[in-house]
Amino acid sequence: MMPRLLGKAIMLLGYIVCLPIAGHSLGGVPANQVDNDSIPRLNNTALKLARNKNYSGALQLLQRAAAGRPSDTLLYNQAIVLGRLKRFEEASSLLQKIPSFAHAQANQGVFFCLSGDVNVGLALLENTAGGKGADKIAFNRAVAHLHAGQFDEALRAASEAARMRPAEPMYRLTKGDALLGLGKYREALHLYEALEKVPELANLLPVRIGNALLGLKKYEEAGEQFNTYLLSGDRTFQAPARFGLANALYGQKEFTKAVAEFRRAVQFRPQWVQARTGLGNALCSIRDYRSARIEFETALALEPENQHIHLGLGVVSHRQGLHEQALEHFTKAPDLFEEKEKDLADCFLSRGLTFLELNQLDTALVNLSIVMRLNKDHPAAYAGASEVYRKKDSHRYTLAYLEKAIRLSPQNDKMLTNKGNMYLKSGNMDEAYDNFSWALHHNSQNINALNGLSISLLEKDRIEQAESVLDSVINRGHHKAFLYNNRGIVRSYLALKHEKQRDLHNAKQYYYRSIRDYERSRDLDSTHKTFFNNLGNVYKNTEEYDKAIKSYLGHLDKSAINNLGVLYARNGKGEFGNHYLNIALSIDSASMVYQFNRYKVYKEYFKDSLAHRPDILQAQNLMPTNSISSKYSKDGYINIYLYDYDFERYEFPGDHYFPIQTDTPTPPDYRPLDDLLTMEITVNPSKSVVPEIIRVTSKRMPKPRRSRLAGSTKCPKII
Repeated sequence: MMPRLLGKAIMLLGYIVCLPIAGHSLGGVPANQVDNDSIPRLNNTALKLARNKNYSGALQLLQRAAAGRPSDTLLYNQAIVLGRLKRFEEASSLLQKIPSFAHAQANQGVFFCLSGDVNVGLALLENTAGGKGADKIAFNRAVAHLHAGQFDEALRAASEAARMRPAEPMYRLTKGDALLGLGKYREALHLYEALEKVPELANLLPVRIGNALLGLKKYEEAGEQFNTYLLSGDRTFQAPARFGLANALYGQKEFTKAVAEFRRAVQFRPQWVQARTGLGNALCSIRDYRSARIEFETALALEPENQHIHLGLGVVSHRQGLHEQALEHFTKAPDLFEEKEKDLADCFLSRGLTFLELNQLDTALVNLSIVMRLNKDHPAAYAGASEVYRKKDSHRYTLAYLEKAIRLSPQNDKMLTNKGNMYLKSGNMDEAYDNFSWALHHNSQNINALNGLSISLLEKDRIEQAESVLDSVINRGHHKAFLYNNRGIVRSYLALKHEKQRDLHNAKQYYYRSIRDYERSRDLDSTHKTFFNNLGNVYKNTEEYDKAIKSYLGHLDKSAINNLGVLYARNGKGEFGNHYLNIALSIDSASMVYQFNRYKVYKEYFKDSLAHRPDILQAQNLMPTNSISSKYSKDGYINIYLYDYDFERYEFPGDHYFPIQTDTPTPPDYRPLDDLLTMEITVNPSKSVVPEIIRVTSKRMPKPRRSRLAGSTKCPKII
């Protein structure tokens, strides 16, 4: 019997759930008397939930209480809880309705900042009075200024907060962030290091300390800090740590490793302009200009006015031969060209060489002079300056800077070749020969050096050797206009030499070959018109005067004018000869050849006048007797042959290095003033205590499963 009775008892049992019901009455008690107690209780219960971080539950209770009886206190508490739920716009909207509360405006400013409208939020925070919570208001103001990039104002606000509560580590951390943003790296470092023993800042400090060390150019120490964080296992600041490590490696000029770390940083945050710019810089430093351009242009699409991107693109464009484009980019990065920053030497060099390519010579020289001051051992700067002066036709300064460049790079065959060309231009054949020989010692295949060597051999009266050098170069497939022009000159002198030896047959052969070389030079490059002058000399020597005059007129420069004067003087027309020589001297009064030829004309045609012209008479000894042009002259006059040669273009490998951009740390979180307001529960003693309204619900328990043998158990007999 006992089991059956027990089952029936269980089936009859239920359980009771009690819930307060607003707006109902019990035992005839009015609902408004119930509200006087339940609203404060709901509010205060909500506050307890909020303090336990159950913000959703707190908000439900507060909304329920406000539905029963609207209250400013309830609205204020709702706004604070909504802020914790990151529903900032709703929170700000509620606070606008109750501006009289002490911290309503301050919290409203914080919520505007958190919703992304930092300017409006800052305006509210700046106009908030102090009082209780003034340190938090100053702190929030500092954080807002950090987000706005206003580091001076952030430093003032953070200092104010730290003065009011010196023991609060987060206030001092914010002050350090402001100092870091202002570039006061040493002060920021000292402040961060003073906070290292604070446990709650253990994960925040290594990346910040690393960035301060980067600013101080202590790249190895900075790298250790970033590695320390990356090995800690924390992943909150993974991207900034990778970016910082990449900068530390770049600062140590481990460019390949830096590229790998910059790529990792970009993978974490593909839209991060600083990381992409750093990657472009590192790629440029390893001379991968194509990949660098891709990174720079991707970053430029995100920030078109970023000067660091334009600086990188300027260097890349210069290296790719896009000089006008390079200048456009350099023009858009004016603030980065700091004349005292040694790390910018390569950027100044690239800008200077760009100006040189665009023929803006004075501006080029200014930039190259800065490079020489920043890096005294950079041969490219001196070589570039020599090119500026060469284009200015300043022989002295061209050679002076070129010699400085060669001292720094003594095996550079191109600079030695250009130095030889400068000596060719001035007629110093011994120096020219030595420089061409040294250039060929370092690079036996240098065409311009071989060309210059042949000219210097010719001027040293080693004519056959000169022809052999040019034959060898041309026969190896180097069909250039200046090579044929110069071989034509060599063959013209060989003709004169055979003619002097009365070997008229070979003389005639060499005259013919020289004409063919000049014509071939013309066909290859008609812009180099020196062949007109040289061809005229051949026709003059073969007494084909009409053809000679026609050739001279094809390129009537000062040399052709001199040669015309000689042609007329040789043919008995002294007045015409004197006329043309005077014109040549009016163009170049320092030319010894023109002065000597005029002296010869006066000596032959105007002897009476010569005695009264000491200025002309003194020119009789100007031409050295061992000059090849005077040695093989047929009539005592000096014909000028115009050699052709190209100056080498210098191609120093880029030694690229760009200014490092330290990362601005993410500012600390805002701190809303969570002054949740309690409501006093008042009880009227004159009235009876109203019992709590409950709703009783019962629920039948499920029947227990009955055994097949239920009721068959016999009770034992008790004796």
